[in-house]
Amino acid sequence: MASSVKYSEEQLNYFRICYFTTDILTEELREIFKQEWDSRYKATLGEWKDDPKNGLDFWNGESLRNQKKHARLLTTMTKGNRAEWDCTMLFYAILFSDCIHSLNPVVWSNVDKLRLFRNEEFAHIARGHLSDVEFQNAISKVENAFLALGLSTVKIQDVKTQTCFPTEQLIHVLKKVDDLKQEVQEKEREVQEKEKEVREKNKNLQEKEKAIQENNKKLQEKEQQRKTLEEQLNSKASSFCILPPKPSHDVANRDSDVSKIIEQLKALKNSMGLSYLYLSGNPGSGKSQIASLVANNFFDEVKGSTSFVMTLNAENSKTLMESYATFARHLKCPEYAVTNTLISKDLSIDEKIRSLRTLISTKIELYSSWLLIVDNVTDMSHLDGNLPDPGNGQYAKGQLLITTQDTASIPPSGSFIQHIPVSKGMEPHEAGSLLEILSGFNDPEMEKEVARVLDYQPLALASAATYVREVRNNKLTPNFSWDDFLKKLDQGKRSTTEAMLAGSNPSYKNSMTVATTLAVKKAIATDKVLEHPFHFLSVCAPHPLSLDIVVNYLKKVNEELKDPDILATRICKCSLLLFEEDDSGVYIRVHQIVHDVINTVMKTLAKNKELEAIDGAILSFCQVIGHILVEDDSHTLIRSKKIVPHLVTLSEIIDALFSEEGISDAIKAGSSTPYDYRNYFETLGKTCKKHCEFRSALMYFNTMLRLTQCDEVFGDKDVINAYAESYNDLGIVHHHLGDLQQAKECLDRALTIYLKKLGPEHVDVAVCYNNLGTLHRALGDLQQAKECHDRALAMRLKRLGPEHVNVASSYNNLGTLHHDLGDLQQAKECLDRALTIYLKKLGPEHVDVAVCYNNLGTLHRDLGDLQQAKECHDRALAIRLKRLGPEHVDVAVCYNNLGTLHHDLRDLQQAKECHDRALAIRLKRLGPEHVDVANSYNNLGTLHHDLGDLQQAKECHDRALAIRLKRLGPEHVDVASSYNNLGTLHRALGDLQQAKECHDRALAIRLKRLGPEHVDVANSYNNLGTLHHDLRKECHDRALAIRLKRLGPEHVDVANSYNNLGTFHHDLGDLQQAKECHDRALAIRLKRLGPEHVNVANSYNNLGTLHHDLGDLQQAKECHDRALAIRLKRLGPEHVDVAVCYNNLGTLHHDLGDLQKAKECHDRALAIRLSLRVSSS
Repeated sequence: MASSVKYSEEQLNYFRICYFTTDILTEELREIFKQEWDSRYKATLGEWKDDPKNGLDFWNGESLRNQKKHARLLTTMTKGNRAEWDCTMLFYAILFSDCIHSLNPVVWSNVDKLRLFRNEEFAHIARGHLSDVEFQNAISKVENAFLALGLSTVKIQDVKTQTCFPTEQLIHVLKKVDDLKQEVQEKEREVQEKEKEVREKNKNLQEKEKAIQENNKKLQEKEQQRKTLEEQLNSKASSFCILPPKPSHDVANRDSDVSKIIEQLKALKNSMGLSYLYLSGNPGSGKSQIASLVANNFFDEVKGSTSFVMTLNAENSKTLMESYATFARHLKCPEYAVTNTLISKDLSIDEKIRSLRTLISTKIELYSSWLLIVDNVTDMSHLDGNLPDPGNGQYAKGQLLITTQDTASIPPSGSFIQHIPVSKGMEPHEAGSLLEILSGFNDPEMEKEVARVLDYQPLALASAATYVREVRNNKLTPNFSWDDFLKKLDQGKRSTTEAMLAGSNPSYKNSMTVATTLAVKKAIATDKVLEHPFHFLSVCAPHPLSLDIVVNYLKKVNEELKDPDILATRICKCSLLLFEEDDSGVYIRVHQIVHDVINTVMKTLAKNKELEAIDGAILSFCQVIGHILVEDDSHTLIRSKKIVPHLVTLSEIIDALFSEEGISDAIKAGSSTPYDYRNYFETLGKTCKKHCEFRSALMYFNTMLRLTQCDEVFGDKDVINAYAESYNDLGIVHHHLGDLQQAKECLDRALTIYLKKLGPEHVDVAVCYNNLGTLHRALGDLQQAKECHDRALAMRLKRLGPEHVNVASSYNNLGTLHHDLGDLQQAKECLDRALTIYLKKLGPEHVDVAVCYNNLGTLHRDLGDLQQAKECHDRALAIRLKRLGPEHVDVAVCYNNLGTLHHDLRDLQQAKECHDRALAIRLKRLGPEHVDVANSYNNLGTLHHDLGDLQQAKECHDRALAIRLKRLGPEHVDVASSYNNLGTLHRALGDLQQAKECHDRALAIRLKRLGPEHVDVANSYNNLGTLHHDLRKECHDRALAIRLKRLGPEHVDVANSYNNLGTFHHDLGDLQQAKECHDRALAIRLKRLGPEHVNVANSYNNLGTLHHDLGDLQQAKECHDRALAIRLKRLGPEHVDVAVCYNNLGTLHHDLGDLQKAKECHDRALAIRLSLRVSSS
């Protein structure tokens, strides 16, 4: 008898864990599987008894995928005997099989832990040895899992305490026991086999009974088919109307589109025979709903006749087949024939469709007219052979209305085929109405803006309105507005706003973004040519882009694509692109959503494709601009206008790509040299500058400068010139943007370089002096500005001759400078010279001619010749509108100047319209902190003052002052202008101390910057004269002296001084001296302003009061009557100055003894003042 073997503790640990894993674990898993099976199938398939039936049931419960994937395991498992299943089979059966589905999370988790223990921990234990710590860790995991599963842990405890394993003799005894168990098991298996035979016989009997039942059922079905066929053969055709599915919300009527399509259907009907009308459009354009509206209209018109409308869902072959089956049933085709076709296993889907079409063709002739909508066609090739044949006479009475995105596959139009695109979207008024109806609240102006932003696309509009309605229904956000919605779009949250409708719309389950993304990807996959224009569009703006530019771009990036006509045709057949045509050619445009999706999809493609697109765009745009410049420089601005939005978008991409960190990589990856790139960006930057896109121009010019710093690719001279050109361009743009100190730094650098390399008399040096002169004028340093302009003029006269346009530019700039310096006659001489040269060299409609007219208009205004000023400003505006368009900053300058002129002419409403236009353009083009915006606020403040709206005036002047202090500094003459106007305003508000402080500041700045004899200094003395009681006469005398010297004796400002002196002498009691002053003021104003100007009314009013005090009451009445008549006409019946007139007339009538008339006048004065006080409150 062999003795037992002694093992170490580590060996015993290893044997223990082996024993557990190979014996105990397997046994317990078999029990778990049986428990789970029985809990599911005991009442149906029967208890698990480890027989082949169980195995067969298990096999039948598995999916085809699992049957194929786990075939090796299932070969053993389908025998049904768990004893033959190893752990791998058991884990699959419990955790991953289709049969044991919806496993309790606790059971699943803990069985999975046992699987991981066996497969990952036990499998990697070093053979033969396991430390106590490792053993305890392993057995604890197993024990915890057993406890969680409700399994006994007795065997685990036995294993943990087992100290030795059986000897060979013990093993031999155990083997006999095993043999005995095996014999018992075989006996039991024989009994089970007998039972199985009985069950098989019972099963065969059941199957025979089932076969008899099925035969009886078939006989009944045949009888029913016979009856149905008999009924259908005896029944008449009846009308029906099956429309595309309705969305979950109201839809717009789209009357214009529906009417157009109906007319086209009628025209096609006249051609006789089957006709086709295709409706194409991008996803979300409302094709299906338009088709539904058309079909409904069609059906209403043919009521009374035997007709039908049917919709086939052609999204794919399966939906088309199902639609045909529904169609056949509505036509009362034999049901058994329809059903047999659908369930046939011998026919493909296309064959089933053709079989159903054959059934339908036998019935369709019974109808006098019909319309078949083939809806949602994503791929026209899927319809080949599956639609009614136009050559088949059975279909001659009908028409097909086909909706599709697959524009490229639509056949050419002809006598029986027409095509109507609907991508443009809804009419604006219909779009606004839809937003109102679906959102549940009304905001007409914002609805227009939202509809425009969403490109009038029905699905996008419905998504937006649904989102806004739901958000407003939330108690936390009841005031959510369309403006808030647009902010969501700006934040890139469009897909979030679309989710609410997409989740509840049965007719269109994809959101606008998802549907468009699918369409873009499919377009690229279907036609590789489209990938190139999509790349190009991704670096452009969502604005019209010339088709010629896109075609030329395609030819550049792919040498195989050469035929421009074929390329243009293929591009034009994409339903995602819109096309517009004008005198200058055909333009491509995309909706914003399409543009956004194209950008997203293109970023997922190769990086080199993006660089290729950027390079191609740069070359294409530069080539077009070059052609425009060569062909006709006078029309450059007009012809390049449509390119500019794309240059703006491209500038941001270029700025990021050619950043200081990335410029080296960009040059290496690009197809051009740094020298060429620099020239390209200079061209693009100057084009942006001409169109007032100054920030984009700045990006291009900064990139130019960075490229210039790569000086190893330039020659010495080229580098120097490149630096100077870059700094000069940057200086000009910084000036336009209001960054005056930055502009000065750049222009100073450019001048230094030019002087060093080109000498002091080169024309490029003159350009720098000219630009610096204009900058110093903006900075308020007028003497420095004059020196620069004088130098520029001297060089240009010497190098270019007296009639060169650059000489005219110098005269123009000197003219504006002399104007600022108060030397108006010298200013006029310079501007007249400039205009003469410009007219001769450039013609009457050049933008530089408009510059001259504008400056002459401002000068004539200050000279007091207002009619001449208006003629000049009108000419300037007409030229600029024609050459630059309505949103150019130079057009804003014209509106600003005309506003000021209309103000002087006392046409205050017209003045306000002009200033509002100017401000709107400047805010949009220059931003809220530009000095030109401050200029507009300043002028509007003065205007509101004269309109009597003093609070609004103060707001405007405060804004103007804040901008000027920030951008120009505290000692600029424009800051003095703001203090001057605020002083006048505070005086009107009754705050005399604040008024005095403002006027004192204005005077101090003007004396320092302009000198003691400038007309603006006179203006300050004039205003201070109205405030200083002790210095009143001295201030008015100084103002008059300066004005007489600088403006002449007949200027309107001289009249103002005489008027103020007249009032002063009146207050002193020196009535005769007062009369002389007022008479002079009236004479000048009548001559310069005309008899109906409000300043003439002011003179009559003052003279009326004076004559009253002189005792000449009739003369006083005449003056006051004239003043009242003018003010009523020019200011309206409720102006405060009209109240002053009524008050003065009331006092006069009282002294004349006409008390009733006096009362009427005072009552009117009081009513006006009360009205103004209420409106002010």
